[in-house]
Amino acid sequence: MKRQFFAQTSLAVSFITAMVMVGLEVSPWVALFSLGLLIWKWGVEKFHWRNLSRKVTGGLSVLLLAQILVQYRTLIGQDPSYTFLLGLSALRVMDYENERDHRFLVLLGFVLISIKALFSLDIYWIVPSGLAFAGLWYSLLSPELPQRGKILLKVFALSVPGAVILFFAFPRFVLPWAMSRGEATGQIGFSEELNPGRVAELAGVANMVFRAKLSELPIKSSQELYWRGSVLMNSRGLSWRPGMLGIKPRSEAEVDKPTDKHYEVALEPHANTFLFVLEGTEQVQLELGNSFSLNASVFRSARPLMTTTVYRGRWNEGSMDRQTPDEEYLKIPELRGQVADWVNATKEKHPTPAARIEALQAFYQENDFTYTLNPGAYGGANELESFLFYRKRGFCEHFAGSYATLARALGIPARVIVGYQGGRYNPMGEFWRVSQRDAHAWVEIFNDGWQRVDPTQWVAPLRLVIGAEDFFNLSEEDQKVFARDIQWRPKAGDGIPLWDRVGFVMDDLNYRWTYFLVDFDRTSQKSFWQSLIDLKLQLVVGLIFVAVLCVLIFRSLFKNKGLLSEEQVLYHAVLSWGQKQDIFPEEAETPLQYLERLGKEHPSKKAILRKVSEYYDQKAYAKKPLSGEGAKILTEWKEASRN
Repeated sequence: MKRQFFAQTSLAVSFITAMVMVGLEVSPWVALFSLGLLIWKWGVEKFHWRNLSRKVTGGLSVLLLAQILVQYRTLIGQDPSYTFLLGLSALRVMDYENERDHRFLVLLGFVLISIKALFSLDIYWIVPSGLAFAGLWYSLLSPELPQRGKILLKVFALSVPGAVILFFAFPRFVLPWAMSRGEATGQIGFSEELNPGRVAELAGVANMVFRAKLSELPIKSSQELYWRGSVLMNSRGLSWRPGMLGIKPRSEAEVDKPTDKHYEVALEPHANTFLFVLEGTEQVQLELGNSFSLNASVFRSARPLMTTTVYRGRWNEGSMDRQTPDEEYLKIPELRGQVADWVNATKEKHPTPAARIEALQAFYQENDFTYTLNPGAYGGANELESFLFYRKRGFCEHFAGSYATLARALGIPARVIVGYQGGRYNPMGEFWRVSQRDAHAWVEIFNDGWQRVDPTQWVAPLRLVIGAEDFFNLSEEDQKVFARDIQWRPKAGDGIPLWDRVGFVMDDLNYRWTYFLVDFDRTSQKSFWQSLIDLKLQLVVGLIFVAVLCVLIFRSLFKNKGLLSEEQVLYHAVLSWGQKQDIFPEEAETPLQYLERLGKEHPSKKAILRKVSEYYDQKAYAKKPLSGEGAKILTEWKEASRN
């Protein structure tokens, strides 16, 4: 008889839960493909739709593989593996019809849960992963086996000590095939280029980038938080590209000074080596792996950051990059039209660098620019003129890119910094949460050292004052009207809303959990075991106590009931009652004989004992499938034995 997938409730719910967890990470096309196959399978089983043959599902598997190779150029990495496993899972559900298919789906479900845990440490997935894992195991147990839940609980309880020992004692390692997402951009989407609209595209989503603890730093507001990711040196007008920064020479700056402060960052996975640091950071130390420093205060990891990474930054308030710029920092493309006219007029009117810098600021303050996430597309031979003198609509990258190009045209060395600005403070966990919405671009000019200039503060200072999240939650009309009013605030109720409080607590809990897992490296393992060894006698006594306690708990909870069949459970319940009445089985006495003797000595229980005897005879000896009947008789016996 063919099995039906949706009739196996435990398997169906658990397997679909595992598919959903992976489906949230893949391209929409494969998620819709998998959903369509599940709906088709449901229609086949409920409404007798025509099922797909195994030849068809096999052909679809080959097409799925080909599509992944075309899209990702590889099968190695997070996104290709997620995509292939999800599509393959849906196709295997279509083929489900026997015990062999059942076991294969369970195995595939375990793989889906494991690969989710491999790439995501978020605490939010513990509950659905645990329930799906337990449900898959439960579906493997025979329906004829009584107390399946208790057996499963026993297996899990016995496995906990081994799992704890493996976590605290087993060396940590990185799987080589897990070191790539299989795409050019990572989960946080950061790119080392500045194209009109690129930063706005990043800021249009709310994915978290990193969390940072700044308890040692004298920073009180998000306005002071400029997280540099990369420095761009090659100007193309509005667009900018990175250049060769070079490795920063080792110096005394790598040694802690009394005035130095420290902060910690937990960075989400991405496909590159960017380390986002505060201005004033002089050194970075990763908890796992190595980092190196480039010129222009840029830091990189020695390997792609494919898992959540914790690093520690050493910060000095008076630190400044004083490296003298070369001619590369004055190169610009040929300027045309009104842009060239404005540059020439400004040079003639303002002969000194200081005066030209003031003129630049006045240009952005007085020309009615609009700060928006939707500036429209820029292109053509003179996109810089189009932005500065006609459309005047842009995001931070438009203002930063154009400002740096104009500064160079006026003889002022300049470069563009891309990274993040601000963040949202979590008062529960006392850390800053920086998301994609905080993506930002600003400028540095050289004036006895590289100094920050952020044109956004002249065009939309409210964005910097209230933060990106609150600013972009406003309507476009409110953004335009209040962008320059730094005193204005969105209307809010008294205190922190309940929903925000819940969000803060959950984010704090997730941060602590992630930090614990990431920070528990080989050094932490050695320290943990060394501290236990130092305890010596207390450790031995404690381990003995825990072992004895575990044995007693397991014996009292489980005994051997989980291994008994339904009729044996019923017989043992009667036997336990009879022994309390000082009626014990005689040597070589069969269960049926014992039940008959027990009924003679207790006539009031004779009817229910006869029912127990008949059930035991049919189930144990005649091997009749009486599933569920024993539980009913057991309930009747418990009622009768109380009287």
